[in-house]
Amino acid sequence: MEKKVIYRIAKIVLFFICANLPFLTVTNLLGIDTFIDSFHHPSSYLYIKNDNIQSIDGKSSYLILEKPCYQGYKIEEGDTILYHTHDSIQQSLVSRILVEQGLKTYYITMGDEDDTKGPIYEQQIIGRITGRLDDNLWNIICLQIWDLCIDNLNTVALFSPS
Repeated sequence: MEKKVIYRIAKIVLFFICANLPFLTVTNLLGIDTFIDSFHHPSSYLYIKNDNIQSIDGKSSYLILEKPCYQGYKIEEGDTILYHTHDSIQQSLVSRILVEQGLKTYYITMGDEDDTKGPIYEQQIIGRITGRLDDNLWNIICLQIWDLCIDNLNTVALFSPS
């Protein structure tokens, strides 16, 4: 009788570990703040493959993008942004932010720290890159489960104080 109980408990524990492993992976890769915020603002986060985007490091990977959809969104110096130009979509590191006459412009670093390019206007910015994940099967599965859950589950109730 005791072995059956231990076996059932082990099965339940194994099930919960397997069910939560994708969430633990995404939390580890993105950080707990971004993970919890993605449930509060699901339409603000998405993942994209950067095959056709000019990359900073040249590697193929997935980008976690925070879109400018809510008031808590802001870009600071040192953030990596995804923006569009007249002929391409690029990602770059923000080196300087200027506000003149109510118009906010961003200047980006191009390789060498002294070589800045700009201005990039707020209208050109697609979003802030909050994470990068390698292109492998496990990360793809975790991202799809995370995306499905932030769009379709009411998990905000789990993270809200009672």
